[in-house]
Amino acid sequence: MPSSIIRDVVCFGPRGRLEGDCLIEDGRIVELGRVTGSAEETIRGEGRWLWPGAIDGHVHFREPGPTHKEDWTSGSMSAVAGGVTSVLEMPNTNPATTSALALEQKRAIAAAKSLCNYGLFFGASPTNSAEYTRIDNVPGLKIFMGCSTGDLLVHREEDLQRVFAAFDQRIGVHAESERLLNERGALYADRNDVAVHSIIRNPETAAEAVRLACKLAIEHERHLHILHLSTQLELDVVKAARQQAQEEGRRTRISCEVCPHHLFLSTSAYDLMGTKVRMNPPLRDERDREAMWQGLIDGHIDMIATDHAPHTIEEKARPYREAPSGVPGVQTMLVLMLDAAFRGLCTYEQVLQWVCQGPANVWGIVDRGTLEVGAFADLVLIDPHMRRKLTDTEQLSRCAWTPWAGRTLTGWPVLTLVGGRLAYRRDDDGPGEIVGSPGIGRELSFHSVESSRAQ
Repeated sequence: MPSSIIRDVVCFGPRGRLEGDCLIEDGRIVELGRVTGSAEETIRGEGRWLWPGAIDGHVHFREPGPTHKEDWTSGSMSAVAGGVTSVLEMPNTNPATTSALALEQKRAIAAAKSLCNYGLFFGASPTNSAEYTRIDNVPGLKIFMGCSTGDLLVHREEDLQRVFAAFDQRIGVHAESERLLNERGALYADRNDVAVHSIIRNPETAAEAVRLACKLAIEHERHLHILHLSTQLELDVVKAARQQAQEEGRRTRISCEVCPHHLFLSTSAYDLMGTKVRMNPPLRDERDREAMWQGLIDGHIDMIATDHAPHTIEEKARPYREAPSGVPGVQTMLVLMLDAAFRGLCTYEQVLQWVCQGPANVWGIVDRGTLEVGAFADLVLIDPHMRRKLTDTEQLSRCAWTPWAGRTLTGWPVLTLVGGRLAYRRDDDGPGEIVGSPGIGRELSFHSVESSRAQ
């Protein structure tokens, strides 16, 4: 791999902003600041900002499975176009990633097709705990406590007890109570408008599952991560559980994430977008939306992740009871947050924490998510002044749409490098282009929970 220098940039590192250059050799950063040496390739930064590549800790790239919605190539193209250099992919593919064999098969697909780095979650079932000793190097175990089918649904407390007892690394949960989903679904079975989705899946439906997950995490001293937290009620449960674990001297860690759609949309969006914004957990009211922002600002929410879940526009246009849940998001996460910082909703340094450093810390990702000597050269060059309108036509996801189409945003990725290799670039007036090849992404490495605790 040729060495390269990115000249004349503002580097956003863990110790603040540094004007200068970035020297890359063998896929890693070897010098920052006023680099005096030379390299085989030179990239002109022209005073723009150099960040570590964003990490999306929650994506569904669909492969193996319904690849008419997404596959590893289209999903990773969408990622690097959005300045995301690493993703963590969920296990609800077809077949589900619930066996060591299925995990290895998915690894082979990602290795051949991905333009971004990747980690693969393993899926819990009520009966697959014997497989836990046969897997390695996964970010964590994913549990669907509700809103799933077949082997991936683990909702009975006795089954969850066995899972928490058997798996001693990070555990991520989709926390919605299957009991309440069934009860409330029957209660509102005669309603067919999409707004009922948020009524059926009310905040207590999520909070009940979060309470149980936190209880088990404290009992078994696990690192529990609440995926796509969306309500003040859930956040209150998380804060109380953290306090309980601390008071009891437990080696428990409870982290959580929020998605852009729960930061920027509320239930009022149903009137404009209908089933396009049906998702699980659903959109919430304005109070919960504002509470998610406050949770980030106050440091109670650790990171942002997209829950990128693409479906075709034809599938999303079906009536409420038939339309699938989920929206794409991996290509738009960073630009939405850069625009939020531009508008004064947060600082750029906070965005850096939420989409780069936070995910790396939560999931124990080795040498990524930071701009410092020795880290991998997963980098994104940002033009903080570029102002553009988001369009469906520029979306590289196979689903080819975004709920944010029509929004004019300020602050855009213009160059993405994955392990020092150029993957994406955008000229000032152009739509942007993929310049990397499928397969340049590498599997991420993860610190164990014990080694993370020791750091």
